Amino acid sequence: MNGVFLTNVTPFTKTFELDLEGLKRIVEFAESVGYKYIVPLGTAGEFSSLTFKEKVRVIDQVRKALSKGEIIAGASSTSFLETAELCKKYKEIGVDKIMILPPYYLKGNEKGIMDYFIKVSELCDLTITLYNNPSSAGIDLSPQLIKRLSDIIPSFKVLKEARYNVVEFKEVLRLVGDKIDVIDGLEERALLGLVLGAKGFTTSMGSFSSLPFMIYESYEKKRDIDTTIRLYDLLLEYRTFIKFPLTMSHLAKLGAWLRGLISSYVTRPPLPNLDDVISEDVKRKIIEKINQILNFEKNGIR
Repeated sequence: MNGVFLTNVTPFTKTFELDLEGLKRIVEFAESVGYKYIVPLGTAGEFSSLTFKEKVRVIDQVRKALSKGEIIAGASSTSFLETAELCKKYKEIGVDKIMILPPYYLKGNEKGIMDYFIKVSELCDLTITLYNNPSSAGIDLSPQLIKRLSDIIPSFKVLKEARYNVVEFKEVLRLVGDKIDVIDGLEERALLGLVLGAKGFTTSMGSFSSLPFMIYESYEKKRDIDTTIRLYDLLLEYRTFIKFPLTMSHLAKLGAWLRGLISSYVTRPPLPNLDDVISEDVKRKIIEKINQILNFEKNGIR
């Protein structure tokens, strides 16, 4: 598996209900501009604020909206039993790949974490993407632990690696890169991740923009390096607005709303409403940057 992996947002109405029509439009847009892998219910998808039934509804809608791409369905939970139940539901829908974080509340030690993933693999017969996101989950899977997990869990085929330490990131690639597909889980490290040897990277911006896909395509096809860097710079300029308490979900939803894909850019508590935490001046600057990205898609770099 290689390419750009869309970790799409989960749109809500202004009353916090699922906006399934908006979700359908996001998926159809993403597929139309080249995204092959859709990863619903990741961090940008606010998976932790959804109920079990809502998660199943989201995956079902993505499956229906996608014509030929692949789904890697978020199934993270603090309970391996709940993840196993999600696997059963996802399999009934027609999904054969899941993504899971390590248990992010009762953390245990490395033995406990290994046992957790082993239990998931025993109860779930789908292909597993491990998601290492230390800054959000509070657990950092060491390169050595990832290597051991890849040796003992045959269904562990992909790693979404979102650690910030690039030395350890490269160590992970050295240890397991010839056995599993390592995907860079930090959108802001997209180009660097490819240079380091990742098979691709994830993006929440892809919920409204083809820019991340253009970066990947430009790099892979060895086009003009100056153009590739300028594309990447535009992505990084967009990412400069993501500062606590704003998240990638806030910005990607605002972009999808500006593009007319969703009816609201609401996020569910505990994430605050974007309009409650930034000034009108900052919001105007964010909208200007998003519009610059959208205009670039039409007219190219100037």
